Amino acid sequence: MILPKGNCIILMPIFKVIKGTGLKPDDLVEGIFNNNFYGTYLLGPILVRNPYFTDYIINQVCLDMNCKYNKVNDNMAYIYEDTIDYSYEINEAEKMQYPGYETDIERMNFIMDNNFQYGSWQMSASYEIFSYETGEHNNVIHTFTEEERTEFKKFVVDNNWKKYCEYIVKNGKKYGYTDAELWQYQYRLANDIPLPANTIEVFTYPNDVIDSVSYAKMQLANSAEMGMGEKNNNSELEDQIALGLYRLENDIKVNVADSTSIFVDYNIGFWNILGQSASLITVIGVLIIVIAGSTISEEFSHGTIKFLLINPVKRWKILVAKYAMCVSLGFIMIVLLYVLSVIFSMIFFGIEDIGCQKLTISNGILTAENGFAVVFKNYMFRSVQVLVMATLAFAISSLCKNSALSIGVSLFAMLSGSTMVSILKKNLNIDWVRYTIFANTDLSAVIDGSTGFANHSLGFAIAVVVIHLVVFWLIAWDGFTKREIQ
Repeated sequence: MILPKGNCIILMPIFKVIKGTGLKPDDLVEGIFNNNFYGTYLLGPILVRNPYFTDYIINQVCLDMNCKYNKVNDNMAYIYEDTIDYSYEINEAEKMQYPGYETDIERMNFIMDNNFQYGSWQMSASYEIFSYETGEHNNVIHTFTEEERTEFKKFVVDNNWKKYCEYIVKNGKKYGYTDAELWQYQYRLANDIPLPANTIEVFTYPNDVIDSVSYAKMQLANSAEMGMGEKNNNSELEDQIALGLYRLENDIKVNVADSTSIFVDYNIGFWNILGQSASLITVIGVLIIVIAGSTISEEFSHGTIKFLLINPVKRWKILVAKYAMCVSLGFIMIVLLYVLSVIFSMIFFGIEDIGCQKLTISNGILTAENGFAVVFKNYMFRSVQVLVMATLAFAISSLCKNSALSIGVSLFAMLSGSTMVSILKKNLNIDWVRYTIFANTDLSAVIDGSTGFANHSLGFAIAVVVIHLVVFWLIAWDGFTKREIQ
């Protein structure tokens, strides 16, 4: 409902806030609505946490839009129009009567009459049949003869992708197709790989790999033709082509290198979830910081340190034992997280892809790594930050009785350190921050070369981490061994 108030318009809220924040921190309402328009920030709680309700909402929206919601499985869904309706576009074309509008209307009617799906090769072919200048490609125009047009339309209507590919291979040169563009059709014919029938198939194996190889071939050809190709860039394109062909020849559907984060493509599977589970190490880091930050300070605050020191054990041995306990507990928790992530990924996504490898290629040399080893290595890289921050908390804990100080400082450093480095480097261009611990704990970024620092090597990062660990340990040792006990 919209209510006028002077020269203003008041939008009525949808919800009353029971817990949390609404439109503004001091508001007790959330959302706005106006007739059939609804707006809210509650998409996460309402839709993501209620998948069946989400399916219902999407289905209702699709009914209003005269389209269909196809849920392939729990991990994949897409919206498509079963019957494409160009009525509005046709009416607009008839009103405007721009050059070539008759051809556009003929094309739209052809698509509707044959119920071609969005993303299908037939829909793409329809643009070739009914382009403003028929047969236009890469600014090269070839007008169909009536016989060619009839033949072309027949195998498009019959969904005969082989005939279409054969036609393109045979006549592509006079349409302006390059050798790099023709490769895709030649490869599909030689290996009996159909063209995609809808949008989803475009982004799934083997079509996604074929498109990747085809694109790299075209980029490489363009660079060679213009004489502008950089050596490094050309080498990367050649590696992309070689890797794609290797996957196609060996029928490798999943490359772990492309599947260790969520939403890299339309298919969320085993390796996407397992790879993303490494982010949960941050939670473990918080727990270990709490333990490390209180293990010594609470001994002093509660007075129990006296019971430890009356034993014939040197102080440094007690310190080492407590530190070893914190590190061991953290490592056990990380390994347990990895094992549980593997088990749950298998339960929810099956075991079909567990044998997949991480495939990388550089300078023509192909490297294959076990997928589980790759993910575990990522776990270990992420655990470096946990180790460093836990050691910092341990050092501060040995200096003071207040465990809240050691925990608070360490948590703040862990959660905001990388952000501060990014601000100082990217916004203020301060290069000396490369020597801080926060710029070197993400070893994965260092290896990938994505830290933003020039010549940032793994050896340098490890050296900085070791130096800081030694400094923190010396602080802890000095504070604990020389501290007076009352």
